[in-house]
Amino acid sequence: MAVREVSWKVSDKMYNEMTQVQKELSFSSLKDMVSLAVQRYLAEIRHETWWIDFRKLQQQVRTTGGFKLGQTKEELIANLREQRRQIFESDYENMY
Repeated sequence: MAVREVSWKVSDKMYNEMTQVQKELSFSSLKDMVSLAVQRYLAEIRHETWWIDFRKLQQQVRTTGGFKLGQTKEELIANLREQRRQIFESDYENMY
């Protein structure tokens, strides 16, 4: 695994807060604490990105008329078969 070094200048106030938190949370080093903080922040960003994408998908479903759950079982099966046929034809049309 490649490792990169990052230099970060912080104010005295920020540094004092960081060292205080390091001691309070029993981190062995400031580097470990900052590393974990960055990892958690990146996870939050990824989670927020997932929610944004999920909301976009919800909007697309609403825009296209929803899931059409009011269909009968036979209508739903017929639609799924038609979708499967279309996907099969588009994916395998060059093979036959």
